[in-house]
Amino acid sequence: YYDIMNRTVLCVDTQPAHLKRYSDITIKASTYVCEELCCLFPERLLLSLSGGITFPVDLKNIKETLIAMAEKGNLCDWKEQERKAAISSRINLGIAQADVPPIDDAIKNKIAAKVIENTNLKNAAFEPNYAQSSVTQIVYSCLFKNEILMNMLEESSFHGLLCLNELTEYVALQVHNSLFSEDLSSLVETTKNEAHHQS
Repeated sequence: YYDIMNRTVLCVDTQPAHLKRYSDITIKASTYVCEELCCLFPERLLLSLSGGITFPVDLKNIKETLIAMAEKGNLCDWKEQERKAAISSRINLGIAQADVPPIDDAIKNKIAAKVIENTNLKNAAFEPNYAQSSVTQIVYSCLFKNEILMNMLEESSFHGLLCLNELTEYVALQVHNSLFSEDLSSLVETTKNEAHHQS
């Protein structure tokens, strides 16, 4: 709990994690109660680099974008589409990464149904043409506009955009988990395995 402007605020940090390709970067998100969205929402990303360099990345623009949608009254419709896009895009990515011979939509739908069943995603819908969710786009834009982060990625030995893509996926998963209380972090890998099984 923190006292901010005479209000007690609950802050929960996620467990530290490493990026897949850049294991010397440790990341965690700080989540705060967001009354407008009725959830704990990630507002800050904390990056720790080798050499003891640690700095925060502000994620409030993401929350503000979603709150603006809620105030316009279209958050419920958006959430329904967003969940479908988030699940579908990760299933489609898993199929693409499986490196199997080209498959038609009927096989994609069969793979998706099996993956959705195996991962206990209740009432999930699949769209075979979705490539990216809007949360992923919002997160990417927020991170890309952060000059300190982009300068750090350019000056370090990391391949800036690849690292940015991994950071984007991490934050997008945190946002999805906050909004829908479901973890999609294993969805791509589960789909790859199922695609190999189906081919």
